[in-house]
Amino acid sequence: MDYSKLVSRNLPVEVRSHPGIAVDTDYVFSVTYTDVDTMPTTELAESLKALMPSEGASLAKYPPPQGHVGLRELIAQRLKDNRGIDVPIESIFLSSGAGGAIGTIVDGFIDPGDTVLAEEFTYSGTLNMMLGHRANVVHVPTDEDGMDPDALESTIKDLNARGVQPKMIYTISVYQNPMGITMSEERKKRMVEISQRYGVPIFENESYADFYIDGDPLPPAMMGMDDQDGVMYVSAYTKLLGCGLRLGYGVVPEQVQPILQKLRFGVSPSHLTAMAVYGFLSEHADEYIPSVTDSLKTKRDTMLAALGEHFPPSCKWTHPNGGMMLWGELPEGADTWNALDAAIEAGVKYNPGSMYRADGEGSNKMRLTFSYHNPDQIREGIAILADVFEKQGLFDNA
Repeated sequence: MDYSKLVSRNLPVEVRSHPGIAVDTDYVFSVTYTDVDTMPTTELAESLKALMPSEGASLAKYPPPQGHVGLRELIAQRLKDNRGIDVPIESIFLSSGAGGAIGTIVDGFIDPGDTVLAEEFTYSGTLNMMLGHRANVVHVPTDEDGMDPDALESTIKDLNARGVQPKMIYTISVYQNPMGITMSEERKKRMVEISQRYGVPIFENESYADFYIDGDPLPPAMMGMDDQDGVMYVSAYTKLLGCGLRLGYGVVPEQVQPILQKLRFGVSPSHLTAMAVYGFLSEHADEYIPSVTDSLKTKRDTMLAALGEHFPPSCKWTHPNGGMMLWGELPEGADTWNALDAAIEAGVKYNPGSMYRADGEGSNKMRLTFSYHNPDQIREGIAILADVFEKQGLFDNA
């Protein structure tokens, strides 16, 4: 049977990806895996076991379209307490990781030829979804305080002058992936004002908001600052409790709900998973989350120290106050995309900076994640990576 002529025309466009990303290596600095040293495997199992007598029979039926009611109630309360977002549970839908919620919103709103505004470098998963839908992604200058609102407004004006109205502004405003930066409260307010003035909704991703390590307290989410239903929001418990659990959620204004309902709110997580997460967070969130961030602090500091020891001073690294990743800038002329094959051969994997741009620029940039390995492994892996880069000539202009 030849299926080549039967393939749907609706498949996403194939986007550029380095083949080495899928290769298994000893040292994985390319994925924001859950901190395996703090994963609550026993407690998750006990929480699920405790819930089974009261909720087990619910598994006989299909779950509610938007997911487990108790978990959505818990999410609503945590958003109100921690992120300044006050919404009814009807605004919340559970998804297969944050990517599931992102994909549902992208499916509901992005058509071929639409223009989406994003940070100077943005999460490759969402970028690839946008490009797969044939969207035009325009990157907006970004610094240590997040997306530059003056540049954002200027970009919108320029597009409007050419008859183009952006479909949305996509931003990871907290511990941004890949750059690790957090948008200041002042800039968040400016972004909301710009969104309202020009009628361009904000799509805010806060998947790393639970991972505060140190520094100033996190500013509230933009969804809580907005009074015109102009913000859609996603986050997840995947990174916190286990990537294999695949549990995220979206929060959308009332008028968006019927649109997503036509998509059945995308791919829902397992109801059993939702039960376990609900039971665990109800009992253990207040002590568990600080234990994770304490571990991440040790790993972040270990990686920064190892980079300082093995990489030349001309290599610059962010110092994030939370999250799971560092962003690096190597000397001009360094090509982290082409060097990845040699790094993989040596047993180390990272993400080249050009993965996070629609135009493939940023060859001397790179992202390193520190969540998965223990400190000794981090030190070993960074030493190997520095040796590879030196042999590949990436430090020649240092």
